[in-house]
Amino acid sequence: MERISAGNVEFHVETSASGADDGGPSIQVRASEDGRDVQLLRFDCFRDRPHYHYAPGPGDTRYYIDPTVVGDSLPWVISQLRTNLGPMLGRAGYPALGDTLDPSAVANALDEVDAYFQATASGRA
Repeated sequence: MERISAGNVEFHVETSASGADDGGPSIQVRASEDGRDVQLLRFDCFRDRPHYHYAPGPGDTRYYIDPTVVGDSLPWVISQLRTNLGPMLGRAGYPALGDTLDPSAVANALDEVDAYFQATASGRA
């Protein structure tokens, strides 16, 4: 798993598997909260059932990304993180983190996230 710093949050990126037939890029948004490393959001850009989670944990809900509307979920997710990360952190229960994001650090980190998956797709990572 690659860790990419974005100021007060980090993006943890990897390609993961979900069962024998599904899997794909996965992006976790994490931060230190009360001295603990906490997963705030997770986006699973799986081939068959792409989805995301707010504050993943026991009993969390998957929000499926409609492939009819969003063909390739990875660019859509990166776009959402660029424009809606603050409000999404608020919905996940971490509004203070969303209010204190460094937009420049987030933008630079998301460029690195995109480059990581581009390299992975071409076999360079």
